[in-house]
Amino acid sequence: MVIIRYFLLILPFIYMGIIWLQSSHFNPETVSALSSLLDMSVILILGILLELAHFFEFGLLYLLLIMSFLIFGKLNNTKEILAASLALAYGLIDEIHQMYVPFRSFSYFDLFKNFIGVWVASYIVHRCYFIRKNSRFGAVLRKITKQDKNNAAV
Repeated sequence: MVIIRYFLLILPFIYMGIIWLQSSHFNPETVSALSSLLDMSVILILGILLELAHFFEFGLLYLLLIMSFLIFGKLNNTKEILAASLALAYGLIDEIHQMYVPFRSFSYFDLFKNFIGVWVASYIVHRCYFIRKNSRFGAVLRKITKQDKNNAAV
């Protein structure tokens, strides 16, 4: 399963590219066109969902980084801290990038939402991997490392 190993290795970079492209393209006129078509409560819900996207977006980046680190061995504090640091650093880079995109801006609040998303994801990963040994999610994460060890022996 060398293909899976390489896929897990490059997946965080593909995802970072998707984040970059998504944050590079924003046209407020598309949102204003929706305001005439949709009820204001729907627009409000969509706005809330877009704000919540930061939590999921950077929490998922943390998870993908963890999965790529697991192909090199078991999870430990260093890998957890490195994955969190990289995810948060990329969030900062993305916010700086948005200063140069028309209609976008740097936002400390977005950085805070990124931090919360990474923190929640790291809490879940840590708890499932180290504390709840019978967790299905933890078993999937541990299997990534075991899969790699089995392939190395072949």
